[in-house]
Amino acid sequence: MKVGSKHQSAEMRRQQILSAADLVLIDVGIEDFTIDQVAVRANIAKGTVYKYFKSKDEILAELSTKAVSLLLQTFQQATAKHNRSIEKLKAICWAAYRYYQTHNTYHELLAYIERPEFDINVQGYIKISQSIQDFCESIVIEGQKKGEINPTLNPQLLVRVIWATNIGVIQFVQTKQKLIQNIHETPMDEVINISVQMMASGIVNDKKD
Repeated sequence: MKVGSKHQSAEMRRQQILSAADLVLIDVGIEDFTIDQVAVRANIAKGTVYKYFKSKDEILAELSTKAVSLLLQTFQQATAKHNRSIEKLKAICWAAYRYYQTHNTYHELLAYIERPEFDINVQGYIKISQSIQDFCESIVIEGQKKGEINPTLNPQLLVRVIWATNIGVIQFVQTKQKLIQNIHETPMDEVINISVQMMASGIVNDKKD
């Protein structure tokens, strides 16, 4: 009984640290995120934070699980109102863009976690990322069975290409937004819309029986 109580206390302290870290991350972003700030926000000693997490990256790795879980929920909600697979995939692309707009810090965190030099093994993040891949693949496979999506396309590779393309367009919007709007007077939503329409037209099954 005593051991269980200690375990519960340790888990509560760990969650306290993560909750504080989440608030710090949203307030200051990844670059300015420090363990000192987490300790202050959690109202505990800095050494206590290090008792549970060895580094800043280890804390961010844990927070990435929350970020990617929210992304999965966003995709599930966005596709729920659609019946056709093509429309579901388009909805996912739009949802990823809205996620970037609404949860910009989490969006940056996911990019930070996926850097080649980030060597912390985040099982929670990996598991949910695979769930996103599986979720999107199931939409493609369903669309191929219904004759909506080109059946010659590999579902796994197709999802990865759509994801890579979508990330690239969002990064383009992120870095070139001011320039495009000032010079070309182009709404950023239109950039995303063109990308989504190109994706849809490229995978549609033109050889329906």
